[in-house]
Amino acid sequence: MTGSETADAGVATRPDGLPGRDASGRAEDRFARVVETSPIALVLAAATGRIELVNRQAERLFGYDRADLLGKSVEFLMPKRGREPIGRRKDGTEIPLEIGLNPVDIDGEPMVLASIVDITARREVEREWEEQRLELLRSNADLEEFAYLASHDLKAPLRGIANLVQWIGDDTAATANPETLENLTLLRNRVTRLQMLLDGLLAYSRVGRKHAAVEDVDVAVMVDDIVAMLTPPPGLVVAREGAMPMIRTHRAPLRVVLENLIGNALKHHDRTEGRITVAMRRVDGMVEFRVGDDGPGISPWFHDRIFMIFETLASREDVESSGIGLAVVKKKVEGHGGRIHVESAPPARGSTFVFTWKEAVT
Repeated sequence: MTGSETADAGVATRPDGLPGRDASGRAEDRFARVVETSPIALVLAAATGRIELVNRQAERLFGYDRADLLGKSVEFLMPKRGREPIGRRKDGTEIPLEIGLNPVDIDGEPMVLASIVDITARREVEREWEEQRLELLRSNADLEEFAYLASHDLKAPLRGIANLVQWIGDDTAATANPETLENLTLLRNRVTRLQMLLDGLLAYSRVGRKHAAVEDVDVAVMVDDIVAMLTPPPGLVVAREGAMPMIRTHRAPLRVVLENLIGNALKHHDRTEGRITVAMRRVDGMVEFRVGDDGPGISPWFHDRIFMIFETLASREDVESSGIGLAVVKKKVEGHGGRIHVESAPPARGSTFVFTWKEAVT
């Protein structure tokens, strides 16, 4: 019989006839090479915490030769200190780690294979992000404080100017020529616009400054109250569509949003007759509101711009507007975990403002 025939069935023969490694031995070699060349540091420890095996990446990570580590406790490399795992290198430096633990059974002995990743770079990025976030919060707070103080301090002298314009108009009404009276009217309108601008700045700066108590809000009653206050012209109708269940939230911010959207629909309608609708529904854990109209519509080019502060579509000579209302709306909606957008596609008539609102948990 040939050598290959006399060889054990589970053992391969080499060309020279000498026995070679069997299939299981070759598989173990391949697995050992995978472990050794893994880009992740691997440490195998017995149930007692004694280190039984480390790979090349573990040597690089901690700065030790494996001979210095075998038989040592894992706490030699990863001392228990606080909630975040850390590693201690040979030079004494400590590094933050991410550790994955996998129980394994080797020859009937329970062990743990730890995969270890140095997350120093990740922590540095997170630290930079946190610094940027805090700086942005500080910057926003400073801007809001400036807007509040500036608008508040300017209101008093502006009221004085408004009074002077009124007195001059009263004193010269009988003797001034038409051009002078027209100029006084223009001046009065400019003062009124500035007052609206300052009121808008005050409202914008106050968003998020005060946290009122959460309460159950009857949206249907709120919409009816808003409509009664706005007193639409006889030809314009504001109607609720569908059910409007109670929601639990801050009352004032939601009222400001609905009041602005309904008021804008009335203010910018281009016909003496029209219909504005308000609807709501619960969807994906949020409350969705839709305020629609059959007005002239809004070009897609303006769909994002109208939510920017000081942006307004209509000429301020035609419609009194501070250009701050929708910026306040957007800020309040996002402050309550929601998003807002407009749906409109001229030449088809009509626009619908859609916003989501997160209910309070408690």
